Amino acid sequence: MSSTSPAPATSTKPLSFMEKLGPLVFFYQPSEAASTSADHQPRLIIISSWTDAKDVHIAKYIAKYRSLYPAAQILLLGSTMDCIVRPSQIGPAMKVAASVIRTAFQTPVLSSPPPLLIHIFSNGGSSSIANLYEQFAATAGPNDDKRLPPHVTIFDSCPGLFRISRAVAFVSVGLPFFQQLIAAPFLYAFAVFWTASMALGLLPNSLGNWYKSHNDDVANTAEVRRVYIYSPADALTDYKDVETHATEAKTKGFSVALEKYEGSAHVAHLRKDENRYWDIVKRIMES
Repeated sequence: MSSTSPAPATSTKPLSFMEKLGPLVFFYQPSEAASTSADHQPRLIIISSWTDAKDVHIAKYIAKYRSLYPAAQILLLGSTMDCIVRPSQIGPAMKVAASVIRTAFQTPVLSSPPPLLIHIFSNGGSSSIANLYEQFAATAGPNDDKRLPPHVTIFDSCPGLFRISRAVAFVSVGLPFFQQLIAAPFLYAFAVFWTASMALGLLPNSLGNWYKSHNDDVANTAEVRRVYIYSPADALTDYKDVETHATEAKTKGFSVALEKYEGSAHVAHLRKDENRYWDIVKRIMES
């Protein structure tokens, strides 16, 4: 883990300043000069990206976080379509992330804001954090806290549940319109088969398990507050699932805020109103 100031990212490799720690885990540590001004900043920011997110898109969020909180370390958790189809591989990948977090919090936290900020994008990001909860607890020593350090959580376009039409939309992302028309009957048939398999217990309901994990009032009791950024126009995540999750969180004692965008697509709320988006982030972090 490098402690030197990273070289500027290039247009071809926008995340070249981050160190790759594993197939899904990347890490950035600011220079010592930046770290000296750590008051009122999170010690660590976890960005848990959406499935198959392009580096150039994730880099925009990371660049803004580096501007807002220059002393913060940044841990990027990736997600791939293969992870969603074969979720058993996510947990082992998150062991590396759990180790980074424990190292970051070896010394006591003296600042008043929550020292950890978790920014989750879509169900891909939700899957990574759900597995991170488990790995952080599983790798704890006899005197270690099994919970993540005190943190705030930002849910962007998540969490959602398995819905046939949403699953088809998810798999169809990036396909030309004509190919979507051709593939649609096969994708719907496969989604129906997947639904039946889950109902019969032949396949795990991973989305449902990840959905529930964020409201686990035992494993996640160190969360200080959270905000959901979502939109009824989201074709991949049903906004009603997001609102139901928020309601359940409130009943379990979590501090919850809802930020509904109108007309913005899945993980595209930043493009709809960037100033509002970053005001939400600063407010949830610093309030």
